[in-house]
Amino acid sequence: MAAGSIHILTQSKQESVCILKENVTLLDPSKKSLIIAGLAGYGNQEDLRKQIEDICQEAFEGYTYLLYNDVQIALAGALANQDGIVVIAGTGSIAYSCLNGQTKRCGGWGYQLGDEGSAYWMGKELMKIYCQQVDGRLEKTKLYDKVKESLLLENDYDIISYRHHLQNERKDIALLAKINYELALENDLYALQIYKNAASYLGQLIEVLARDFHQPIPVSYIGGVFQAGEYILKPLEETLQTTSCYLQSPLYPPEYGAYLLGCMYTQKILKK
Repeated sequence: MAAGSIHILTQSKQESVCILKENVTLLDPSKKSLIIAGLAGYGNQEDLRKQIEDICQEAFEGYTYLLYNDVQIALAGALANQDGIVVIAGTGSIAYSCLNGQTKRCGGWGYQLGDEGSAYWMGKELMKIYCQQVDGRLEKTKLYDKVKESLLLENDYDIISYRHHLQNERKDIALLAKINYELALENDLYALQIYKNAASYLGQLIEVLARDFHQPIPVSYIGGVFQAGEYILKPLEETLQTTSCYLQSPLYPPEYGAYLLGCMYTQKILKK
């Protein structure tokens, strides 16, 4: 399959159309399949929805297709299309619930307005703590040396120009979360605290959605931040102790969630 990911906020309309068209043509040149597309940005913002719909109309010409937010198909896969909550913490962060066929979201405001607990947020926190350690506002730990070495900073203040010259701010800063994981493995107190704070923010998203439920709620989790395992999952479990939520590993990947949504649609058509 052709490479490429889609996000209308980070690439042009034509780039998005080309990536989608090339991939679906490779998968089904005969145009007989039902396409289930879960795309980032396809949510409550009407202008973005319209842009995405226009892109898909051009890219999927001749196909039958359904559009969902990427979080919807992730939820369907993670919980096998059952009621519950999924929290996603990758480059951004968002939580999504499904209860009796009704969906609801919390978070997902983007890196400029929110995305607390995401990899981007963690990378930004890491740089902030580095700067505070340079100043002497915080005691220097392994974090100071690790950041300086990893970012190839010749002197402490080169981080200013490093930050200024990033080609893709959202993606490049999110990648710094890997440094935080490496520091957590070395028991750096500040790196561990970043995970605890991230878990607290993600827990807030879950708690808001949990108010609609009146029974134990399965909460699944998806995204690169959770590759840190117990460093993020343990404090998240502690955050949710006062709720009726319980963490559950994803049952299936988002791709299978798209398949399940497609099956539901097909069954409805056959019943008519």
